[in-house]
Amino acid sequence: MVLDSFSGSGTTAHAVLAANARDGGSRRFILVEGQDYADRLTAERVRRVISGYAFAGTQREELLREPLTWTKLKNAAALHEKVQRCETLDGPRFDRIKTEVKDGALIVTGERDVTETTPGLGGTFTYCTLGAPIDMEGLLTGSDLPSVDAVAALLHLTATSKPLDLADIKPAPDVGEGVVRIGAGGGRHLWLIYQPDLDWLKSGAAALTLTRARAIAADAPGDHLVFAPAKFVSRELLASEKLAVEYAPLPFALYRVETA
Repeated sequence: MVLDSFSGSGTTAHAVLAANARDGGSRRFILVEGQDYADRLTAERVRRVISGYAFAGTQREELLREPLTWTKLKNAAALHEKVQRCETLDGPRFDRIKTEVKDGALIVTGERDVTETTPGLGGTFTYCTLGAPIDMEGLLTGSDLPSVDAVAALLHLTATSKPLDLADIKPAPDVGEGVVRIGAGGGRHLWLIYQPDLDWLKSGAAALTLTRARAIAADAPGDHLVFAPAKFVSRELLASEKLAVEYAPLPFALYRVETA
């Protein structure tokens, strides 16, 4: 199994399919691409490699290149004769003979229309869209912050390596504004302090405080992990009060962004 987390144009998939075609192997691949060309470029390349594709284009061959000087221009008949010779002798081999003056030279080119079919290498793959496109500029400016559900799902997966059942997300207004329970995992209760509001994220209302830590610890026995933009309570103070509450910063440091 080959994983390419930044797959670009799909070169890795092409290489895996080519290797399988050579030796009858059963290698598999996973491609991940976050850019907007994932389907029209990355996946489309894999489709064509598997199924084959037709190519239509123009094949060109330069037949004459004659640098132009004043002396040669005065003897234009000789130049014309050279062009005619190309058209007569090489014309049957091409669909067109093109004559042009470019970069100070007389250039005669033979053009041939080409249509070819490249056979496919075989194999299959599945294309999946795992989520809405991420607007990085919107994230950095705070104009397009992720929803509570999206942030909770990411943090739960990070903390437990398991997907989050959205039914486990429960607001906890008794603990504080913007505080939600996001289930449990790894022997800990998981909490999130978050709202998709940049001004709120920058404010003290978004921080883990001693009061909130006390309320969280009293909610259920055991250890608690709290994701929040900031904390206003030290680890030493939590330990002195025997509060089994651990702080983890949000992966989105958006509240720190300063605009000119």
